[in-house]
Amino acid sequence: MNRDELLNEMKKLHNNATHYQILLDESMDPTFSFYADGTYRYVNNAFAKGVGKPLDEIIGRKIWDVFEKDEADKRFAIVKKVFATGKTEEVEVRVPLPSGDTYYLTTVKPILNGLGTVETVICTSKNITKRKLTEDALKGEHDRLLEAIEKIKTLSGLLPICSSCKKIRDDNKLDITLQPTGFKNVIDPNSELIIKFLADNNGYLPITDKSAPDEIYELFGISKKAFKRSVGALYKQRKIIIESNGIKLIA
Repeated sequence: MNRDELLNEMKKLHNNATHYQILLDESMDPTFSFYADGTYRYVNNAFAKGVGKPLDEIIGRKIWDVFEKDEADKRFAIVKKVFATGKTEEVEVRVPLPSGDTYYLTTVKPILNGLGTVETVICTSKNITKRKLTEDALKGEHDRLLEAIEKIKTLSGLLPICSSCKKIRDDNKLDITLQPTGFKNVIDPNSELIIKFLADNNGYLPITDKSAPDEIYELFGISKKAFKRSVGALYKQRKIIIESNGIKLIA
Protein backbone atom coordinates (compact mmCIF):
# COMPACT_ATOMS: atom_id res chain seq x y z
CA MET A 1 0.00 0.00 0.00
CA ASN A 2 1.52 3.32 -1.07
CA ARG A 3 1.32 6.59 0.85
CA ASP A 4 -1.74 7.93 -1.00
CA GLU A 5 -3.65 4.70 -0.45
CA LEU A 6 -2.74 4.71 3.24
CA LEU A 7 -3.91 8.30 3.65
CA ASN A 8 -7.14 7.46 1.84
CA GLU A 9 -7.82 4.51 4.16
CA MET A 10 -7.05 6.66 7.23
CA LYS A 11 -9.51 9.27 5.95
CA LYS A 12 -12.19 6.59 5.53
CA LEU A 13 -11.59 5.33 9.07
CA HIS A 14 -11.83 8.88 10.39
CA ASN A 15 -15.07 9.49 8.52
CA ASN A 16 -16.52 6.21 9.83
CA ALA A 17 -15.49 7.06 13.38
CA THR A 18 -17.10 10.49 13.04
CA HIS A 19 -20.26 8.91 11.66
CA TYR A 20 -20.53 6.43 14.54
CA GLN A 21 -19.77 9.17 17.05
CA ILE A 22 -22.68 11.22 15.70
CA LEU A 23 -24.96 8.18 15.87
CA LEU A 24 -24.07 7.67 19.53
CA ASP A 25 -24.27 11.36 20.43
CA GLU A 26 -27.70 11.83 18.84
CA SER A 27 -29.25 8.49 19.84
CA MET A 28 -32.65 8.82 21.53
CA ASP A 29 -31.56 6.22 24.14
CA PRO A 30 -29.20 7.36 26.92
CA THR A 31 -25.79 5.78 26.26
CA PHE A 32 -22.73 6.08 28.52
CA SER A 33 -19.59 4.26 29.62
CA PHE A 34 -17.47 3.96 32.76
CA TYR A 35 -13.98 3.44 34.00
CA ALA A 36 -13.56 0.80 36.71
CA ASP A 37 -13.70 3.37 39.53
CA GLY A 38 -17.18 4.61 38.46
CA THR A 39 -15.93 7.63 36.50
CA TYR A 40 -17.95 8.52 33.42
CA ARG A 41 -15.83 7.96 30.32
CA TYR A 42 -18.49 8.94 27.79
CA VAL A 43 -22.12 10.10 27.86
CA ASN A 44 -24.38 11.09 24.97
CA ASN A 45 -26.83 13.98 24.75
CA ALA A 46 -29.83 11.83 25.72
CA PHE A 47 -28.15 10.83 28.98
CA ALA A 48 -27.21 14.42 29.82
CA LYS A 49 -30.76 15.57 29.12
CA GLY A 50 -32.18 12.68 31.15
CA VAL A 51 -30.26 13.62 34.30
CA GLY A 52 -30.67 17.36 33.76
CA LYS A 53 -26.95 18.21 33.58
CA PRO A 54 -24.62 19.47 30.81
CA LEU A 55 -22.05 17.05 29.35
CA ASP A 56 -19.06 18.80 30.93
CA GLU A 57 -20.56 18.28 34.40
CA ILE A 58 -20.76 14.52 33.84
CA ILE A 59 -17.83 13.29 31.72
CA GLY A 60 -14.79 12.81 33.96
CA ARG A 61 -16.97 12.89 37.08
CA LYS A 62 -17.99 9.92 39.20
CA ILE A 63 -21.47 8.46 39.66
CA TRP A 64 -21.78 10.05 43.11
CA ASP A 65 -21.30 13.51 41.52
CA VAL A 66 -24.39 12.96 39.39
CA PHE A 67 -26.77 10.95 41.61
CA GLU A 68 -27.65 10.78 45.28
CA LYS A 69 -25.69 8.22 47.29
CA ASP A 70 -28.32 5.46 47.35
CA GLU A 71 -28.89 5.62 43.60
CA ALA A 72 -25.16 6.00 42.88
CA ASP A 73 -24.27 3.01 45.08
CA LYS A 74 -26.85 0.87 43.25
CA ARG A 75 -25.41 1.82 39.86
CA PHE A 76 -21.79 1.34 40.88
CA ALA A 77 -22.51 -2.12 42.32
CA ILE A 78 -23.63 -3.27 38.84
CA VAL A 79 -20.68 -1.58 37.09
CA LYS A 80 -18.24 -3.17 39.54
CA LYS A 81 -19.82 -6.60 39.02
CA VAL A 82 -19.55 -6.37 35.21
CA PHE A 83 -15.90 -5.33 35.44
CA ALA A 84 -15.27 -8.32 37.72
CA THR A 85 -17.22 -11.00 35.83
CA GLY A 86 -17.11 -9.78 32.25
CA LYS A 87 -20.81 -10.63 31.90
CA THR A 88 -23.64 -8.38 30.73
CA GLU A 89 -26.17 -7.30 33.37
CA GLU A 90 -29.52 -5.51 33.38
CA VAL A 91 -30.76 -3.18 36.09
CA GLU A 92 -33.83 -1.00 36.61
CA VAL A 93 -32.89 2.48 37.83
CA ARG A 94 -34.70 5.62 38.93
CA VAL A 95 -33.69 9.15 37.93
CA PRO A 96 -35.21 11.72 40.32
CA LEU A 97 -35.98 15.05 38.62
CA PRO A 98 -37.93 18.16 39.70
CA SER A 99 -40.58 17.23 37.13
CA GLY A 100 -40.97 13.75 38.62
CA ASP A 101 -39.17 10.42 38.73
CA THR A 102 -38.12 8.78 35.46
CA TYR A 103 -37.41 5.04 35.25
CA TYR A 104 -34.99 3.24 32.93
CA LEU A 105 -34.05 -0.34 32.16
CA THR A 106 -30.29 -0.26 31.64
CA THR A 107 -28.13 -2.90 29.92
CA VAL A 108 -24.53 -2.87 31.21
CA LYS A 109 -22.15 -4.56 28.74
CA PRO A 110 -18.39 -5.21 29.17
CA ILE A 111 -15.95 -4.09 26.43
CA LEU A 112 -12.82 -6.25 26.32
CA ASN A 113 -9.33 -5.20 25.25
CA GLY A 114 -6.83 -7.25 23.25
CA LEU A 115 -5.80 -9.17 26.37
CA GLY A 116 -9.37 -10.30 27.07
CA THR A 117 -9.83 -8.14 30.17
CA VAL A 118 -12.60 -5.60 30.67
CA GLU A 119 -11.39 -2.17 29.61
CA THR A 120 -14.68 -0.34 30.04
CA VAL A 121 -18.40 -1.00 30.36
CA ILE A 122 -20.94 0.63 28.07
CA CYS A 123 -24.53 1.17 29.17
CA THR A 124 -27.67 1.69 27.13
CA SER A 125 -30.94 2.69 28.79
CA LYS A 126 -34.57 2.37 27.73
CA ASN A 127 -37.15 4.70 29.22
CA ILE A 128 -39.78 2.52 30.97
CA THR A 129 -41.51 5.28 32.94
CA LYS A 130 -44.95 4.71 31.36
CA ARG A 131 -44.72 0.97 31.96
CA LYS A 132 -43.56 1.50 35.54
CA LEU A 133 -46.37 3.95 36.34
CA THR A 134 -48.92 1.57 34.80
CA GLU A 135 -47.57 -1.33 36.88
CA ASP A 136 -47.73 0.79 40.04
CA ALA A 137 -51.29 1.89 39.26
CA LEU A 138 -52.38 -1.71 38.67
CA LYS A 139 -50.74 -2.78 41.92
CA GLY A 140 -52.57 0.02 43.74
CA GLU A 141 -55.91 -1.09 42.25
CA HIS A 142 -55.14 -4.69 43.21
CA ASP A 143 -54.31 -3.70 46.78
CA ARG A 144 -57.51 -1.63 47.07
CA LEU A 145 -59.54 -4.54 45.70
CA LEU A 146 -58.06 -6.92 48.28
CA GLU A 147 -58.80 -4.37 51.01
CA ALA A 148 -62.42 -4.07 49.82
CA ILE A 149 -62.80 -7.86 49.80
CA GLU A 150 -61.50 -8.04 53.38
CA LYS A 151 -64.02 -5.38 54.44
CA ILE A 152 -66.83 -7.34 52.78
CA LYS A 153 -65.71 -10.49 54.60
CA THR A 154 -65.74 -8.59 57.88
CA LEU A 155 -69.18 -7.11 57.24
CA SER A 156 -70.60 -10.47 56.19
CA GLY A 157 -69.90 -11.77 59.68
CA LEU A 158 -71.59 -8.82 61.38
CA LEU A 159 -74.37 -7.55 59.13
CA PRO A 160 -76.89 -9.02 56.67
CA ILE A 161 -75.39 -7.89 53.35
CA CYS A 162 -78.11 -7.73 50.68
CA SER A 163 -79.08 -5.85 47.54
CA SER A 164 -81.50 -3.63 49.50
CA CYS A 165 -78.84 -2.32 51.92
CA LYS A 166 -78.25 1.22 50.68
CA LYS A 167 -75.92 2.55 53.38
CA ILE A 168 -74.25 1.48 56.62
CA ARG A 169 -74.65 4.33 59.08
CA ASP A 170 -72.29 5.44 61.83
CA ASP A 171 -74.85 4.35 64.47
CA ASN A 172 -74.58 0.72 63.29
CA LYS A 173 -78.00 0.89 61.58
CA LEU A 174 -78.76 0.35 57.91
CA ASP A 175 -80.50 2.63 55.41
CA ILE A 176 -82.77 0.34 53.38
CA THR A 177 -84.06 1.23 49.90
CA LEU A 178 -87.18 -0.32 48.39
CA GLN A 179 -85.90 0.58 44.94
CA PRO A 180 -83.92 -2.28 43.35
CA THR A 181 -80.20 -1.52 43.04
CA GLY A 182 -77.58 -2.47 40.51
CA PHE A 183 -77.88 -3.50 36.87
CA LYS A 184 -81.59 -4.37 36.99
CA ASN A 185 -82.42 -0.75 37.76
CA VAL A 186 -80.43 0.60 34.80
CA ILE A 187 -82.25 1.39 31.54
CA ASP A 188 -80.06 0.70 28.53
CA PRO A 189 -80.06 3.08 25.53
CA ASN A 190 -82.26 0.72 23.45
CA SER A 191 -84.86 0.62 26.22
CA GLU A 192 -84.85 4.40 26.40
CA LEU A 193 -85.33 4.52 22.63
CA ILE A 194 -88.34 2.20 22.81
CA ILE A 195 -89.88 4.23 25.67
CA LYS A 196 -89.44 7.44 23.62
CA PHE A 197 -91.10 5.92 20.56
CA LEU A 198 -93.99 4.73 22.71
CA ALA A 199 -94.39 8.15 24.31
CA ASP A 200 -94.36 9.83 20.88
CA ASN A 201 -97.05 7.46 19.60
CA ASN A 202 -99.68 7.78 22.34
CA GLY A 203 -98.13 4.95 24.35
CA TYR A 204 -98.64 2.19 21.76
CA LEU A 205 -96.63 0.59 18.94
CA PRO A 206 -97.96 -2.19 16.66
CA ILE A 207 -94.74 -4.19 16.92
CA THR A 208 -93.71 -7.14 19.12
CA ASP A 209 -90.83 -9.55 19.54
CA LYS A 210 -92.55 -11.67 16.88
CA SER A 211 -92.20 -8.94 14.26
CA ALA A 212 -89.82 -9.33 11.32
CA PRO A 213 -86.18 -8.24 11.89
CA ASP A 214 -86.37 -5.80 8.97
CA GLU A 215 -89.46 -4.14 10.42
CA ILE A 216 -87.76 -3.75 13.83
CA TYR A 217 -84.57 -2.38 12.30
CA GLU A 218 -86.47 0.08 10.08
CA LEU A 219 -88.29 1.52 13.08
CA PHE A 220 -85.60 1.48 15.79
CA GLY A 221 -82.31 0.91 13.95
CA ILE A 222 -81.43 -2.07 16.19
CA SER A 223 -81.35 -5.84 15.72
CA LYS A 224 -84.26 -8.09 16.63
CA LYS A 225 -82.14 -9.71 19.35
CA ALA A 226 -81.39 -6.33 20.96
CA PHE A 227 -85.07 -5.35 20.65
CA LYS A 228 -86.26 -8.55 22.35
CA ARG A 229 -83.75 -8.09 25.18
CA SER A 230 -84.84 -4.50 25.82
CA VAL A 231 -88.57 -5.33 25.58
CA GLY A 232 -88.06 -8.17 28.04
CA ALA A 233 -86.25 -5.86 30.46
CA LEU A 234 -88.97 -3.20 30.21
CA TYR A 235 -91.65 -5.82 30.79
CA LYS A 236 -89.87 -7.11 33.92
CA GLN A 237 -89.53 -3.54 35.15
CA ARG A 238 -93.30 -3.14 34.60
CA LYS A 239 -92.83 -0.25 32.23
CA ILE A 240 -94.71 -1.84 29.31
CA ILE A 241 -97.44 -4.37 28.57
CA ILE A 242 -96.86 -6.89 25.79
CA GLU A 243 -100.05 -7.47 23.81
CA SER A 244 -100.66 -9.87 20.94
CA ASN A 245 -100.23 -7.20 18.26
CA GLY A 246 -98.05 -4.63 19.94
CA ILE A 247 -96.54 -3.14 23.08
CA LYS A 248 -98.16 -0.57 25.34
CA LEU A 249 -96.55 1.93 27.69
CA ILE A 250 -97.72 1.75 31.32
CA ALA A 251 -98.64 5.26 32.44
